[in-house]
Amino acid sequence: MRFPFLFAAVAGAFSIAGAAPAAAGVLVASGDEWQLSSAAYEGAYAAGTQGFVKSLADTFGGANYLFLIGNGNVPVGQLGAAAAQLTSLGKTVSYATAFDPVSAQGYDAVFHFGQLIDQGAVAAYVNGGGNAYVSLGGGWYGTAAAEAAAWNPTFATFGLVAGSTWFPGPGFVQATVTSGPAEATSLIWGYGQSIEKLSPAASSQSYIRGSFAGGPTDIGLIGASATLVTGGVPEPSTWAMMILGFGLVGGWQRRRRRTEVFA
Repeated sequence: MRFPFLFAAVAGAFSIAGAAPAAAGVLVASGDEWQLSSAAYEGAYAAGTQGFVKSLADTFGGANYLFLIGNGNVPVGQLGAAAAQLTSLGKTVSYATAFDPVSAQGYDAVFHFGQLIDQGAVAAYVNGGGNAYVSLGGGWYGTAAAEAAAWNPTFATFGLVAGSTWFPGPGFVQATVTSGPAEATSLIWGYGQSIEKLSPAASSQSYIRGSFAGGPTDIGLIGASATLVTGGVPEPSTWAMMILGFGLVGGWQRRRRRTEVFA
């Protein structure tokens, strides 16, 4: 799926020895499912979101992307701006209401927007060479702690860990990027939970970190399992993953308030 020149170089050896195991893809984790919404393309957030999505496209590579729209907080109408930008970058964006591991093999990247999903199936897809963007903070697991507990066994295999609380409060606020791609200067943020590097020895890293008025400050917003590419085509050794932040209240209240914002 990725790095065809690498596979071509070793094809002869594996045609004799047997099938080659697929190179693992990239898992990107976000603590807020509205990070790629059309609301994130408005006002002060627009330039930062565009830089973030461009970085995602550079990291994932490929041409065929799938947006998962079933059982999510973010309605399909809120995904038009991200789809349009990816299309302008040469990607074809399709939609599905659920994650099917078999059909997912036909896509270079799958985007998840907070809905319930089989974490093991997503991990298998990435380990098989696919790329995935997953987002937390949706409240579908009842609490941030329950959502972290559901995802952390999978995240740990990629060197990441999700926080067990949501932050910073009701509505959308501006996250000032303290480190990351130069283009991603300001990102949208609602209730979300952090995703940090699992341990100092892990190959993961914070890719985008941000600060908020009134706190928290310099917290991981997006992270990577290796070195994140911020432009150009990724090298074979360059993979990415991402991390996001903490929050304070229940998922039902969060979904209700967000519905009110976009009503």
